[in-house]
Amino acid sequence: MFNKQNLSLSKRPKLSISKSNYTPKYNEWLTKYTFDNCGVGRKQYGEFLASFIKGEKNGFVLNLNGKWGTGKTQFLRRLYTHFYHDNHPVIYIDAWESDFTNDPLLVVASELLNQLSTMLPVNGNDLDELKELLGKVFKSSLITAGSFIGKQLMDDGATGREIVKIFMDKTPKDLLDSIKSGYSDQVEAIKQVRQQLEFIAEALMENKRTLPVIVLIDELDRCRPSYSIEMLEVIKHFFDTKHFVFVVATDTEQLQNSIKAVYGEQFDSNAYLRRFFDRKAELNSPDIPQFLKQYTFDTHNNIQLYPEVSHVLHGEKTEIFHLLLIVQAYELQLRDLDQLIAKYKSCMRAIAADSEHQHSVNVFTLLVAIVEFETDLETLNQRQNNNPLSEWNKKDFIISQNDEEVKTKFSEYYQLNMNCSVKHSLTKTQATFRSSTGPVYAHNHPKYDYSREQYSHLIKSTFDAITNALPPGSQHRNSKAWMWEKYRNLVKLASTIK
Repeated sequence: MFNKQNLSLSKRPKLSISKSNYTPKYNEWLTKYTFDNCGVGRKQYGEFLASFIKGEKNGFVLNLNGKWGTGKTQFLRRLYTHFYHDNHPVIYIDAWESDFTNDPLLVVASELLNQLSTMLPVNGNDLDELKELLGKVFKSSLITAGSFIGKQLMDDGATGREIVKIFMDKTPKDLLDSIKSGYSDQVEAIKQVRQQLEFIAEALMENKRTLPVIVLIDELDRCRPSYSIEMLEVIKHFFDTKHFVFVVATDTEQLQNSIKAVYGEQFDSNAYLRRFFDRKAELNSPDIPQFLKQYTFDTHNNIQLYPEVSHVLHGEKTEIFHLLLIVQAYELQLRDLDQLIAKYKSCMRAIAADSEHQHSVNVFTLLVAIVEFETDLETLNQRQNNNPLSEWNKKDFIISQNDEEVKTKFSEYYQLNMNCSVKHSLTKTQATFRSSTGPVYAHNHPKYDYSREQYSHLIKSTFDAITNALPPGSQHRNSKAWMWEKYRNLVKLASTIK
């Protein structure tokens, strides 16, 4: 049974420090993930947020909010490196990796112990004492909750068995004693855990570390709803401790949905979350042009990309220009953009593999097809000969910000490329008064006249580029002009690339 007298600490324990330097658990991040090599331009924001976090010292919990795919994990890893080099004890916990345990108290406690022990090598039993305290808390909460996860892990999983052994005594008598003492022991143990953590934090300070201890929690929004809620409860109620600051990275909207999945749609999940977080910080928008600099695009001798815009927009690379348009138009996140580029490259390699032909490829149309396969499959399939579906129904924006009086709207650029990527039929009356119907390209059709003054220089240049890429008769022998059906079929194959 838990002996309050033995474990109660009325004074600061004496610690014998054996060394001042340590190798962090994620040592490889210290060079791989820094704000200096941040590919999305978040150095200034990262340093600003770090200075704010360091100023909080007493059980502070910050919610770092960012939508799925915005780069939260890489940002947290860079914070980890920043705090390490700034001499702060820093701990990183991937909540999603551990939600199989069904007990977030076990996860947070074990990570605190394992990572703190490398920062503060001591000659004494202080960490052992903290292990015992945490074991009492874990065991009591396990029993009072009526959970059998401890037994399941002990019986069925080698990994889980070893973890649980750290916290649970080996004899059945101790388990029975815990059932008897239960709640009162747990409450007392929680107090002692907090006090012991404070002592260890102060010892870290004596060991020339700068407080507070920073604990970074990642991937919480990917966990099972019940586990996410329990993790927040653990952080707030068990580890709301002096000298410790928690940063919990989440897609807060997704987390609110998880809470509603547990408590019902009418539950005020926003107000519920405010109980756990002292402040919320929004992850700032990534610098997409900076992000795209890390990618290289192969040049294929047998592929002609169009529309070519470098002569219109100050030498901008064709792929980069169109990727920036697609990101803005479809509101893509970093992860979406990374997958889009991977699929685009796979398409280009497949086209280039047909080395017997020269290929004219509309890069804008190909990118739209890749995105629509994921976001608007109905439009992707319904667009076909004589049905270009070229009306842009989402938020419109201006492409060219030059000094021309006539600006290019994205909707106009979209319409032009879609019209010119879908075959149309045209009936002609011949001199013999017989009619014939055959396929023509949109740019040869009389109703598509983009040469007039009402269109911007970019639109007219794009139309000229399409005309040059798809001259009459370009489907002969060694030349292949790609049209919508070929794009669609290729993209369906590329959709397997994730």
